[in-house]
Amino acid sequence: MIIIRVDKPSPAADLSLQPGDQILEINGHPIQDEIDFQYYSADARLRLVIQRGARVFSRSLRRTWEGSFGVEFHGMKYRHCGNRCVFCFIDQNPGGLRRSLYFKDEDYRLSFLYGNYVTLTNVTRRDLVRIVEQRLSPIYVSIHAVDPEVRRRLLGIKHDDRLMEKIRFLTDQGIEVHAQIVLCPGYNDGLVLQDTLQRLYPFYPGLQSVAVVPLGLTRHRRGLTYLPPVSPLLARQTLRIIEKYAQGCKRDSDCYWVYAADEFYLRARAPIPPRARYEDFSQIENGVGMCRDLIDTVKRQTRYFPKRVHAKRITLVTGRSAEPLLRQHVLPPLQAVSGLQVNLQAVVNRFFGRRVTVSGLLTGQDIARQLKGAHNGDLLVLPPNCLNHDGLFLDDWTPQQLEQSLGVRVYQPSNFLQLVKVL
Repeated sequence: MIIIRVDKPSPAADLSLQPGDQILEINGHPIQDEIDFQYYSADARLRLVIQRGARVFSRSLRRTWEGSFGVEFHGMKYRHCGNRCVFCFIDQNPGGLRRSLYFKDEDYRLSFLYGNYVTLTNVTRRDLVRIVEQRLSPIYVSIHAVDPEVRRRLLGIKHDDRLMEKIRFLTDQGIEVHAQIVLCPGYNDGLVLQDTLQRLYPFYPGLQSVAVVPLGLTRHRRGLTYLPPVSPLLARQTLRIIEKYAQGCKRDSDCYWVYAADEFYLRARAPIPPRARYEDFSQIENGVGMCRDLIDTVKRQTRYFPKRVHAKRITLVTGRSAEPLLRQHVLPPLQAVSGLQVNLQAVVNRFFGRRVTVSGLLTGQDIARQLKGAHNGDLLVLPPNCLNHDGLFLDDWTPQQLEQSLGVRVYQPSNFLQLVKVL
């Protein structure tokens, strides 16, 4: 691991470490990445082997500090995905996007660090042992199907990757696993989904939860395998399968275990389940329970909304799938605030295609195109998930560009109470 920055003061500075130094070992253990460093540097006594240019030397110290060692390392090299999944969303990206949006990661370390889903097709026995030894838990696994032939077709692989053996090894060793199934009509729905759930459930409680999510289809699928979208009928059928298994799991283990993504309820026009159905919301980052959390959060925060504000007109931006939910649960309490006029705009996604209806995949140019020339009021309110950590839309537009294009202030609150407080 190559150091690119040393903080002062810090334990690293006390050892006279410098940018460019490479930490080769800690207490005799080779250091491959930052996870190794954090794990092995937790010992009470440390002996570091360091390379500086052609010179290799060692430094010893006691661990007497809390928190950071005081170094920043050169970024890890991540493993690239070698699968050819028929539903891969990255294959459906248009050209001209930033480079990172075309990188297909398949790295169990990212699963542990950031909750990325991995198929485990490229993990070795040595990787599995490391996961267990260093307690890299939880791990998030893309299952999709457990039947080897179905899994091969879905993932575009030519061999049986022995997924069940890997799941068994991890769960037997106490590693917590969360799984997802991307539902692809004609591949892993219906009886195949039932078979997958039936064969996975014996791994509970090691396999803590399973999320079933619909595949995403953009308009950029030229040359790719034809896949139909999840229809309202299939959404209803899938919900019945999931609920049947969930109720059985609840009776057996007092845990629902399997959860449907919010999109299934929206496509089926089915009621959003109560909060208790999502238990600890362990799959919320996978689009499971976001709608229920929004409904309950708005209901809880409404009591803190002001009775009135100075005359304001705002436009709420959302994707088409969430429009009915916001119109039913969010607009009424906002419109009850005297002096506040609220306009809800469900933006059509032309960038990825009309089939993409979630707010997290809205782009700046689509918002600008649809709202150009409209009376957007005093404030344009963005959904909380359409910008990345650098404040960019997927098309690299910034909120500032959107402001300039529409001539209105743009704001992205973390919740609606924060919104009304700034009005």
